[in-house]
Amino acid sequence: MKIAVLGYGGVAQAFCKYIDERDEEFEIKYILRRPGKATEPRMIEDINQILTDNEIMIVVDLLGGLDASYQYMRQALAARKHVVTANKAALCYGFEELTTLADKGRLQLRYEATCGGTVPIVAELISLSRCNEIDSVFGILNGTTNFILYKMFKERAEFSDMLKEAQRLGYAEADPTSDIGGFDVSNKISILSASAYRGYITKQFPVYGMDKITKRLMDGFAVTGKTIKYMGVSKRCGNRYALGVVPVVVNAGSIEANVPLNYNMGIIHGDNCGDIKLYGQGAGGRPTADAVVRDCHTVKETINVVPDYIFTNDLVYDPDLLTGTGYVGQEAIHGSLEHLVAIAKDREVALAFEIDGYIN
Repeated sequence: MKIAVLGYGGVAQAFCKYIDERDEEFEIKYILRRPGKATEPRMIEDINQILTDNEIMIVVDLLGGLDASYQYMRQALAARKHVVTANKAALCYGFEELTTLADKGRLQLRYEATCGGTVPIVAELISLSRCNEIDSVFGILNGTTNFILYKMFKERAEFSDMLKEAQRLGYAEADPTSDIGGFDVSNKISILSASAYRGYITKQFPVYGMDKITKRLMDGFAVTGKTIKYMGVSKRCGNRYALGVVPVVVNAGSIEANVPLNYNMGIIHGDNCGDIKLYGQGAGGRPTADAVVRDCHTVKETINVVPDYIFTNDLVYDPDLLTGTGYVGQEAIHGSLEHLVAIAKDREVALAFEIDGYIN
């Protein structure tokens, strides 16, 4: 099966290397690159070569950024190409439109690599949602923030020192705002919530960064047998749901607290399956490329099957579903996450959220 790859960054290079060396079921016919960057015969600069080539069955979107990736996915689906993407920002931005286009065209749109690197949380959510009412999805979904908090927890280190260490090791960008500000995790928890609850999700929900977490705050929780993890959190009851991104208080002996370094974890609860926790490498070229390869095989194996797009539930955002105790600066306040985030933003202080009913 002939495929085209969009982009040639770290994930794309790892993906192409795997396909070229180890996977005889696919042939990479094109690699789309920016003007002036083509260095081998299969590298091209014009997306139209891919869109008009009837041999191309799958377009693998491994671009960064938002606009180009989003537009190319739209165009590929319109040209009746199946799409596999690792771009969580572009997918989240156009989620309803892209899944609707795929549904109308009876095409596959696969996106395992957008959430949690190699951790198969998207596939598990879609599978579980067929025989469960999934009522919560929590996740440690960003390797940079997990590295920082894990090191602060284990080594009693300062935030600024661990951020510098993450940057030195390549886990964090020179500008880490997307990670520590919660924007990366907000895209992921939105995608996961839609997949779990079989419906479309609001883009307006509370997000609070972790940049105000201090060694003193972490040490205070350690005395009580607890620590902090940066998480996307989502709850559902019937057709109502709530979600957000926030530093979460967890028991120091829990699996969540001990997810190390740049690893990720997805925590799912369904009415039949109970608790399921999925753990693995959450970042890096090879782990993410692994998820992309699996998606390509899923497309190939189901190429003649009409996709079952399941985003048909009419969901209602209800912030009062997600409540708990917020440690806002020096004060403990009980309320909805939305209310607690508003208070913390107004006071410009750290926030740590202990979720009602979350057993870990």
